[in-house]
Amino acid sequence: MENIVIYTDLDGTLIDFEDYSFEVTATLVRKLEGIGVPVVFCSSKTREEQAYYREAIGVKAPFITENGSAIFIPQDYFPFTIEFDSQIDDYLVVELGTNRENILKELEEARKKSGAKVFGYADLGIDEISQILKLDKKASQRAATRDYSETLIKGDKSTKAFKEMTALLEKAGLQCNAGGKFHTVISKKSDKGKAVKKLHQLYKRQFPKMISVGLGDSANDLPLLQSVDRPFLVQKPGNWWDDLQAPNLVKVPAIGPKGWVEAVKGLL
Repeated sequence: MENIVIYTDLDGTLIDFEDYSFEVTATLVRKLEGIGVPVVFCSSKTREEQAYYREAIGVKAPFITENGSAIFIPQDYFPFTIEFDSQIDDYLVVELGTNRENILKELEEARKKSGAKVFGYADLGIDEISQILKLDKKASQRAATRDYSETLIKGDKSTKAFKEMTALLEKAGLQCNAGGKFHTVISKKSDKGKAVKKLHQLYKRQFPKMISVGLGDSANDLPLLQSVDRPFLVQKPGNWWDDLQAPNLVKVPAIGPKGWVEAVKGLL
């Protein structure tokens, strides 16, 4: 087998979109770890959320948080010295995005100037966040502990005020990504694809012929899929694929975690 490193989205890909279960993929991920194939999480999820899944499944590889805002690399993971921007716990952190404190400052100013009626995690207590997310308090705390972004729970993106707010954020070097349930305010420099390429350069210093594999399920994963040698797109619930285009993209005829297993077994 070729020397490969796997970069994977989480929600709807490695873990189930509805109940966040990793039961389908965990055994294979552990097998990959056992034979020396790194599985790198690359997700919108936070550091604490990803740390939870890494520990539960048994993953040791670096991970990419908050849509490409930062790369967390365990100390002494690579057998050479690397450049990093900060250190959190036992991780060397390579930062692409902007810290949350700056985002909250710019967001508050944009809300005041525009009059946009939006609120986010920073405006709520954990009990309220737990009720909205329909998660227990521990899981809600992990989701709310953001380093490089802010989640907006409510806000009508069609209103004049909301559009004015996003324009003000743009001028400040931020962007507001509207999702199906929530909105995310994040730095324009945060990018899953750039983070993958930056981390893969480190892997190739150790193994020059290392092949990159990417797995995702949605448009949010396109930068990731466009940045790897072998991209795979799994199906969404209902047996359909998001309409994405990337060089050499393989559409896996199975939903979420089952598609993940099918794609990776093909590599093995």
